[in-house]
Amino acid sequence: MIKKIGRYEILEEIGKGAMGVVYRGRDTIIDRVVAIKAVNLKILKGDSSIADSVKRFYHEARVAGRLSHPNIATIYDAGEDNKTHYLIFEYVRGITLKTINDLRRKLSNSEKLKIILLIGRALHYAHQKGVIHRDIKPANIMLLRDLRIKILDFGIAYLDLHADNLTTATGQLAGTPYYMSPEQIQGFETDRLTDIFSLGTLAYELLTGVRPFLGNDLNKLKRQILKQKPIPIHKKLAGVDLRLNSIIQKALEKNKAMRYQSANEFADAIELYLAESDMLKTCVNHSYNKSSLIESLKERYVFFADFTYSELEKIFKISSKKIYKKDDIIYKEGSISDKLYIIITGKVQITKIFETDDKETVLGLLCEGDCFGEISILKNAPRYETAKVEQDCVLIAINEAVLRVFEPVLCFKLYKNISSTLIDKLRKSYDKINEYEKTIMSLSKQSKV
Repeated sequence: MIKKIGRYEILEEIGKGAMGVVYRGRDTIIDRVVAIKAVNLKILKGDSSIADSVKRFYHEARVAGRLSHPNIATIYDAGEDNKTHYLIFEYVRGITLKTINDLRRKLSNSEKLKIILLIGRALHYAHQKGVIHRDIKPANIMLLRDLRIKILDFGIAYLDLHADNLTTATGQLAGTPYYMSPEQIQGFETDRLTDIFSLGTLAYELLTGVRPFLGNDLNKLKRQILKQKPIPIHKKLAGVDLRLNSIIQKALEKNKAMRYQSANEFADAIELYLAESDMLKTCVNHSYNKSSLIESLKERYVFFADFTYSELEKIFKISSKKIYKKDDIIYKEGSISDKLYIIITGKVQITKIFETDDKETVLGLLCEGDCFGEISILKNAPRYETAKVEQDCVLIAINEAVLRVFEPVLCFKLYKNISSTLIDKLRKSYDKINEYEKTIMSLSKQSKV
C-alpha cells in the first residue's frame, strides 16, 4: 500500500472498486482526517483520449465542489500525484445501505422511508445546483447515527458509466447497472430524472430486500429495465398499502414524462404518506384551550397576527400532535427538517454549539404557547440550533409539505409573513452594524488626533 498521495498521508484502505481505491487518510497541512479516492483514468474505454477523460474528471470535481449540504459528503480537493488522479472527500463514519441489506439489519418501513426522503431532498438541492449524481445505489448512501445520511461520490459517478466492462468474466453484472434508468442503460443523455429512477430502484430494494430488476446478465437486465414492470411492493412485503406502491412505481416509470419531475416531488409524496401515517399513530387525546392558544399565537408572533381564527384552526387540523419525554431530542443542529412546532404543554430548551466553544450554549427556554423552527417552513435547510425537551411536552408539528399541498393559500401567507419578519430582523441588524462602523470610525479618528 502506498504511504502518501500529494500532501495526504494514507492511513488505511477502506474500499476498492472498478475505478480505483478509497483510503482513509490525513491532510498533513491542516491535520484533518479525509477520504481519498485514487482514480485510474486509464481504464476508461470509449473516450477520445486520456486527456479528455482527465478534463472531464476535473470538471465534475469542480461541479461537485459547488455542493454544501448536510446530507452530501463534501469534496475538499482534487489533484494528481505521480500519474494517479485523486479526490479528497469529507471522511464519514457510518455504514452503507448496501451493508445494511447484506446484514439484513432491521429498520421499520417508516425509518426506511425517512432515509429515502432525505436522499430525495438532497438530490433536489444538487439538481438545483446543476449537479446530477448518475450512480445512486445502496453503496453510495452512508447511514449515520439517528438515521442521518450522506450521499457519496457526488458529481463524479458518470465515470463508471463510460466503461465497457459492465460484466465480469462469468457474465455476472458488476452491480451499478441494476440501478440505471431506461435512458441511462441505453447510453442516452442523462438528467435529474435519471437520479429519480435510480432512487426509486433503491427505495424498492430498501423496502422489500430485493431489487426490482433481477436480470443475471446485461442483456436480460436491460430488457427488464426497458420493458418489465417490477412486482408491486405490497405483494412482496406484508403491511404495505397500494398508495405506497403507487408512490414507488411512479418513480420507476419507463417514460420520463410519467415520472416525478423533480426529486422534491418524489420526496413530497413520501413526506405526505409519512405525515398521514404519523397522524394516525400519534393521535394525542390531550385537551387544551384552542381559543386561548390561537389568540396567544396571534398576539405574540407577527407571522400569525393576520391569520383568522378559522385559518389557524385549519392549520391545526392538518398538523400532527406529538408527545415528547424529558431529554428527547426534537431535532439536532445541522439536521434537515421542514416542521414548525408549537408547544401545547411542557418546556423545550434551545441550544447551539458555536465554533469558538465545544460546549452547548443555551439560547432559550420555551414553554406553553411558544413557537420554534419557523425558518424551516421557508426552506428545507439545516437547523441552526438543537431543540431538546426540558419538561415532558405535547407539541403541534406543522409540516411544510402537508400545508403546501392541502392549504396552499395559507402556506403562501405563512411564507410571506415569515419572510417579512426575517427581512425586518435583517434590516435592524444592518442598522446596528452601521452604528458600530460609525462608532469605530469615530474612535479611529479620535485616536489619530
